[in-house]
Amino acid sequence: MELKAKDKIIVAILVVLAVVVFIGGRIHDTRTGFETEKWVNYQGNDRQLMIQDLVDRTRFVGMTREEVIADLGDAEEAAEEYLIYYVGKPQGLFGTKPDADVEYLVIEFTDEDNKDKVTASGVMTADVLPKDSMFRVKGDATDNTVLTPTEKE
Repeated sequence: MELKAKDKIIVAILVVLAVVVFIGGRIHDTRTGFETEKWVNYQGNDRQLMIQDLVDRTRFVGMTREEVIADLGDAEEAAEEYLIYYVGKPQGLFGTKPDADVEYLVIEFTDEDNKDKVTASGVMTADVLPKDSMFRVKGDATDNTVLTPTEKE
């Protein structure tokens, strides 16, 4: 039994619609709304699921160090000029990207007049972290050693 041209078009539209719904569902599943308690008590790659919501809804610039810590908890690394929070490996369409670099949320306090106010923030990989960060890529260009916080199970 051969399908008529009209039926072929309907089947093609249904297949495309099913693919769009599947991909849309996967994209939705890779994002979670930010919650302080979940961020502080993260398990595995949980922070990566919240980072986009956090960055989209939070204007860190101008916040005080205390306000940042109240929202995000203690940083994995803290210095006078920055706070660094472990985020994890980026999410792909079908889960964590295994070959991707670990990401960190960096909150900077670089204003000479007021070291208590955030001047910049961003999600970065270890090779562009502040030079004195313990998580920065160490060694020469052929050495990919990166120190990362111990992931919680």
